Amino acid sequence: MNEERRIVTAVPENSETPLEQASSWVTPNRLFFVRNHFDEPRIDAATWRLSVEGLVERPLALSLSDLAELPERTVFATMECAGNGRSFLTPHVHGVQWGAGAIGHAEWTGVPLKALLERAGMRPGTVDVLFEGCDRGSEADHPEPMNFARTLPLAKALERDTLLATHMNGQPLEPIHGFPLRLLVPGWYGVASVKWLSRIEVLDQAFDGYFQTKKYTIQQQTPAGAETVVVGPMPVKSEIIRPQEGETLGLGTSRVFGVAWAGQEPVGRVEVSTDGGRSWTEAELIGPRTPYCWTLWEYLWEVGAPGRFSILARAASASGRVQPMEHDELLGGYMIHFSRPRNVAVEPARRSRDERADAETLVFDMNAFAEENVRRPLDVELEFAGGGGI
Repeated sequence: MNEERRIVTAVPENSETPLEQASSWVTPNRLFFVRNHFDEPRIDAATWRLSVEGLVERPLALSLSDLAELPERTVFATMECAGNGRSFLTPHVHGVQWGAGAIGHAEWTGVPLKALLERAGMRPGTVDVLFEGCDRGSEADHPEPMNFARTLPLAKALERDTLLATHMNGQPLEPIHGFPLRLLVPGWYGVASVKWLSRIEVLDQAFDGYFQTKKYTIQQQTPAGAETVVVGPMPVKSEIIRPQEGETLGLGTSRVFGVAWAGQEPVGRVEVSTDGGRSWTEAELIGPRTPYCWTLWEYLWEVGAPGRFSILARAASASGRVQPMEHDELLGGYMIHFSRPRNVAVEPARRSRDERADAETLVFDMNAFAEENVRRPLDVELEFAGGGGI
């Protein structure tokens, strides 16, 4: 069993969740994926302050003890890197070549952002809210040092589940996950959840920072043509965990198993195809189905004839958004959520008698997926150092 994150780049660290803990719904902190654009900053909790400034009536400078006196809220949420799965794209797309593990699910606790903004007193005319981290560095196409910074539209900033998180799975944030404070934007890609938060600025105009305009943007087709859009909410997506690519199965009953998530919505259903997408059968969802969160699913496949088969899974959200079969080129190297085939062989000499999973079987399957994922070669150091930090 793989008990460590899978390192993609060492400095700064970018590493994947091995996924074996998905059977328990929550990803342990030590295994939760890490996405860093710059080196991890060193922060003294005693002197650290969060400033709230800009278009506000009462600018604030808050310590950790000040934050601890404010109302607290806990949210379960799946967090995914916007580039998760980039290594599966054909042709090759520039950027960090993530496998499937730039994702995790955790319990997040902190202060609702809305409470802090109300305390500061936003003035009329507010458009966006800027969040700036303590991490600082440069990119190949931006040699001047900069802090990592992103904005949220005011409506999203004021949602009750948008948090200034201090705890993850009941423990204070670790430095690698953003200690002492990070933003949590549930249902949105992880880039929005700024780590090592040090400054919030209320703006009366759109922000044109590097990670808002040069990186983490996609093209969207409109009647007037292609329009540049900032990466935000996560789409619906599923992953097949079992069987593994190239696995040999037997005649009889084989269990197909995986995970699915739908951003700001619950997962509505998952369908499985064992004939390359010509026909589909609904899988059984396992465990909680709630907004922001992934869910497990399984399908018992009755195999009556030997041969080679292409297995696909597609998820749908509660509102009916359906996972696509192909990657949209307008998305570039982001939002990679198309259904990927899992090719297997069935031999007549073998027999399969799978049943619905118990907890031990789920753990075994997630371990197997983690081990397979960790073997996939990633050659990304050169690209990352060359400005491919997307």
